[in-house]
Amino acid sequence: MAETPSPWPVVCAIDFGTTYSGYAYSMRTEYERDPLKIETNPRWMYDALGTLKTPTCILFDKSKNFHSFGYDAERKYTTIAENTQHKTGESDDNDDDSENERAQIVKEEDSIDDWLYFRRFKMKLFQNASGKAPNLQKLQLKAENGVKMPALTVFSEAIKFFKHHFENALEKSMLSQVDSNTESKTDGSTNSKSNKLQNITTPKVTEDRESSWSSDILWVLTVPAIWSDQAKQFMREAAIQAGIKDEQLILALEPECAALLCKHLALTKKADECYVKTFDPGSKFMVVDCGGGTVDVTAYVVNENRSLKELHCATGGAVGGTNVDKLFLDLLTEIFGDTVLKLFQKKLPSDYQELLRSFEVKKRCVGLGNSKDSEKEPITFSNLGGLSLEFCTENNDKSVSQRLKEMGFNKSIKLMYNSKLRIDQSFFIEKLISGPVTDILKHLQDLFKEQNVSDIRNILLVGGFSECHLLRDAIEAEFPFKNVIRPRDASVAVLMGAVLFGHSPESLSKKWIELGHPVQELGLSSESFIRKSRAFYGVATDVPFDEEKHQAGFKFSKDGIMMCSGIFDCLIKKNQNLVVGKTMIEKTFRATTSEEANVEIYRSEKEVQYCHDDGCKRIGEINAVYAKAGASSERRLFSVQLHFGLTEKMVIVKDISTNKTWIAKLNCLL
Repeated sequence: MAETPSPWPVVCAIDFGTTYSGYAYSMRTEYERDPLKIETNPRWMYDALGTLKTPTCILFDKSKNFHSFGYDAERKYTTIAENTQHKTGESDDNDDDSENERAQIVKEEDSIDDWLYFRRFKMKLFQNASGKAPNLQKLQLKAENGVKMPALTVFSEAIKFFKHHFENALEKSMLSQVDSNTESKTDGSTNSKSNKLQNITTPKVTEDRESSWSSDILWVLTVPAIWSDQAKQFMREAAIQAGIKDEQLILALEPECAALLCKHLALTKKADECYVKTFDPGSKFMVVDCGGGTVDVTAYVVNENRSLKELHCATGGAVGGTNVDKLFLDLLTEIFGDTVLKLFQKKLPSDYQELLRSFEVKKRCVGLGNSKDSEKEPITFSNLGGLSLEFCTENNDKSVSQRLKEMGFNKSIKLMYNSKLRIDQSFFIEKLISGPVTDILKHLQDLFKEQNVSDIRNILLVGGFSECHLLRDAIEAEFPFKNVIRPRDASVAVLMGAVLFGHSPESLSKKWIELGHPVQELGLSSESFIRKSRAFYGVATDVPFDEEKHQAGFKFSKDGIMMCSGIFDCLIKKNQNLVVGKTMIEKTFRATTSEEANVEIYRSEKEVQYCHDDGCKRIGEINAVYAKAGASSERRLFSVQLHFGLTEKMVIVKDISTNKTWIAKLNCLL
């Protein structure tokens, strides 16, 4: 038996979210002692407060060079915006001390229009992966100043930020063993080779200098389960461009990570009884991952070895927490007008950012406390004097109160004399929360009509939007006979589960397959997932022409035999179980030329006969370049192994004439 590849000494997972992002990690030695010994990134600081994740926003200078990410990007962009207003004379702040302070903080600074600021850009992949942009490599993202940059550059620089941040943190925490051959004793003699542990100062890991840990880290990048193959490959390409080696990167599906964490929490026996029973063999449960951009829903049954078998293909859509944010901005636009809101954002960016942060907190906390409407506290937003002033200026001194009265909102929304906006809680819930929550409930209602998941009793609620108490209350009310479980720190459940996934035997299977060994030899344990295919997958092939079955337009002659081209040769059926190491399809093809082979992969939502039928489209191609065949011009035969059980499809190609085997790429970015 071949030697099993050693597990990675360090696993670091990056959860690249729509609204917030972060990373977590653990050492293999710690994992073997306690799998839940997982460290998250140092808390990201905002106004002396620390958060587990940082906002997904990134800033580039006028030369399109990366400047900062997260809170640092927010602060820098806000400072530049305020100083731009100050220099152009648009600021109403005439205080001399304030002016002097500004002059000390920022010297000659570029205008805000020279900086490229991007926020919440992850969902662009979801939208375009639905068919709006067939080539994600050519996708452009528009910054706040209207300037565009390649999406691949923006994503890769964001991933590179987390890569360098973690590697620097790892370097700084290292203990170095120092040989002290001449350590003096009190009697003047020396202690040869006396070892001492001490902290060392290390240079900052930059693009030009690799970390000493670089080759020891397995990187895990989380992606929604409902994403397309194109979007998943885009994230891999972005990570590679960020400096992560292809062989040191795996993608993990977000709801699977959450399920893995919850299983570990349950099996520690420290959770409540229902939690433990959820993961007993034969038990079924559903994971509802409510993130900022998407809601991912998956369902599982626990096998005898406690591995998880998917009962239903991942479903969901763009119904995450940012939908609530959009409704809030729509409400502000309805009240104040688009022009006023943009002026407020431009002239007082700090107040605008504070408004958005305040809303993020309040949308999660609304609904807590006393349920009696008469005793509910209004939702209050402060520091809106600038917004009120802009409205009056743009509307001939009309007050905001007059505008609210005209709209019929005066009983539900009030602008107080101290620049506070107070919104009645019932109105806030009905106007902003109820719609998105209803969309999620409708999706779950439709899903529970499916026979294979209708009897599921346990729902695991995770993701940032799951912290909205109204969402959990609504799910419990809609499904009173089901048990809704929300683990502690639900917003980082995916992140911590991704670290566990990186340590799991399944993560080794990719390397094992690359080495050409049967995965069964690894003895995959309870950490593995049995997934379901979301569609039919196949290749285009030629078959002997049949007058009764085939269309005349695809008939052609080959070596004197009438053939039919473009037939969909199905490799994997929709809803077929996909098992790591077992769901492997091997096909033999003849090379396109003496030096190159090309195989096109098609996907269809329904059973089709031809690759050009409605609902069937080419999603990728396998391109394999051979060593030169010398004087021979023969088109050689080669075999292709497609492994469907992993989170990403893997392709192994073998030249039959030489028995040489190598890994080929399934290129989905067409």
